[in-house]
Amino acid sequence: MSEEVYKIAGNDAANYEEHLGPLVFEPAAQALLSHITAFPVHTILETASGTGRLTKHLRRSFPAAESLVATDINPDMLEIAQQQLNDPSITFQLADAQQLPFGDQLFDLVVNQFGLMFLPDKEAGLKEAARVLKPGGHFVFTTWDKIPSMPLFKLLIEDMILPLFKDEDTTRFHTPFALHDPQLLNTYLEQAGFRNHKVVFLKFNGRADSPKHIVNSYFLQHPLGRQVKEKAPWAFDKVAKELEQRLTKEFGAGAFEFELRALAGIGRR
Repeated sequence: MSEEVYKIAGNDAANYEEHLGPLVFEPAAQALLSHITAFPVHTILETASGTGRLTKHLRRSFPAAESLVATDINPDMLEIAQQQLNDPSITFQLADAQQLPFGDQLFDLVVNQFGLMFLPDKEAGLKEAARVLKPGGHFVFTTWDKIPSMPLFKLLIEDMILPLFKDEDTTRFHTPFALHDPQLLNTYLEQAGFRNHKVVFLKFNGRADSPKHIVNSYFLQHPLGRQVKEKAPWAFDKVAKELEQRLTKEFGAGAFEFELRALAGIGRR
């Protein structure tokens, strides 16, 4: 039995879609498309599909695909995706990427956007992707680059959040950014049985309406802010105010773009 993966439910799932979806996951999905649209594809499986930000692009980019199955282990996330997309040609199904409920060699393309970092058994996740792929099929996944390569995340996490937790283990704050070594990702692909594989860097921009937009999305309505409130209630308003001030100083008071970086692993079965 595989270990339990990271769960997002309730208000966190709704906030994920409303706030983080357009800020970072929508531009990330668009940045990935150019690396996969040339693949010959009739059947698609998406694992860790979340609220469907990439799912809708997969449907549009492969109009001739006979089936698109979007899976996630979080029922609340999957429900939002189903409501948002409202597309009967997409099958939504609860599934753990470490133990897929599908037979061997069923799909031409398996895609996982920013889910691999949260799998306790990452090797199992890649081996399962390889197992359900047809010979010649492709597995494509994305992971975030390291925090210092993205000024917004460095400011938020390393400069403002981590100092409040210096007396405890802060590994959990780094988990979303933990798989930024291309050599390690290529090793995962090779060990999972992908004979042709590569890792490429993706550079793209997120766009915020204002510094307040970031403060609301990545702090006030985000688990990061909740953890600060639980750890140091006195610091919650202070951090929110200082974050807005520092963002305004760096990016201005109005709408602004911020750099994002990710890695895309691509393996051929």
